[in-house]
Amino acid sequence: MNCKLWSMDNNAEISRKMGVNCGQLGNNLPSPSRSIVLIKSLKAGHVKHANPDILNALEGTNIQVSIMVPNQLISNISSSQSLANEWVRTNNVPFYPKTLTHYLLVGNEIFSFSSNQDRQTWYGLVQAMSRLKYSLKIHNIRNIKIGTTIAMDVLQSSFPPSNGMFRSDISIPVMKPLLQFLNRTKSYSFLDAYPNFPWSGDPTNINLDYAFLKGNQTYTNLLDQMLDSVIFAMTKLGFPNVRLVIAETGWPNARDVDQIGANIFNTATYNRNLIRRMTSKLAIGTPAHPNVVIPTFIFALYNENQKGGPGTERHWGLLNSDGTSVYEVDLTEKRPKFD
Repeated sequence: MNCKLWSMDNNAEISRKMGVNCGQLGNNLPSPSRSIVLIKSLKAGHVKHANPDILNALEGTNIQVSIMVPNQLISNISSSQSLANEWVRTNNVPFYPKTLTHYLLVGNEIFSFSSNQDRQTWYGLVQAMSRLKYSLKIHNIRNIKIGTTIAMDVLQSSFPPSNGMFRSDISIPVMKPLLQFLNRTKSYSFLDAYPNFPWSGDPTNINLDYAFLKGNQTYTNLLDQMLDSVIFAMTKLGFPNVRLVIAETGWPNARDVDQIGANIFNTATYNRNLIRRMTSKLAIGTPAHPNVVIPTFIFALYNENQKGGPGTERHWGLLNSDGTSVYEVDLTEKRPKFD
């Protein structure tokens, strides 16, 4: 899932600004310049995985940006410093510093795929990240953090959260050096976390209010439970202090007839509760990491009519393809509170 809005880094106030994914898998979406107007109207703080047209349109704004190295380039970049230098020269230098690029994400959910070629990508990831970091340095670009986005399927065990553990095929050979890199460079672990997926897979045993970030137990909501399972997994490898970014989260607003729970009311409930929590003046964090700000991107800016798969895949947007709101939402949570 692609173009993102979010909250930023060391400045606590900035870091409470929500971000949005602005995917472009549609043949009826607004132009980049119109998209920026809409992003500003939502009061988003960050755009993630921006393409060159979006980067150009963001020039001179105070909206921060992350860009992504495609999965298929990771192996080649890992083996060639000249390719890393060329990628940075082509995809970063022309827009810097007029566009506020803040994060460079190397790949997206690469551990969700496990063919022989995919595994080659796994093992080249940290080397590619290191080469790109060096490329930024030689171009005198020093304020961009490098990371990668993982999905919840990196875990072998996730419940209860204290049992969180990375899969045996990636834990020591891949995740440990990745976490070493993130810890050394003071970067983040970017996580795609969708409570809709575990809830819709087991709605009998997982309460809908729990998925909606409501409740009064030790774990008040499913999102915290998911985040802490990753925190415990990182801790078991010796890296308890690598901070998380929620790279993607959201709730689908429409569905096929055989899918459950995807409707505008549920989408509005989840996202409004999420925004209220993540923009709180008092940082909430999670039970395992309390009182910390968790930068968060909502997926997605638009409903995208060219995405494949079930009906929910085309209906995650805050906005319709004509730019109108799917439901009333303000990413600053300045409007009246909702249940």
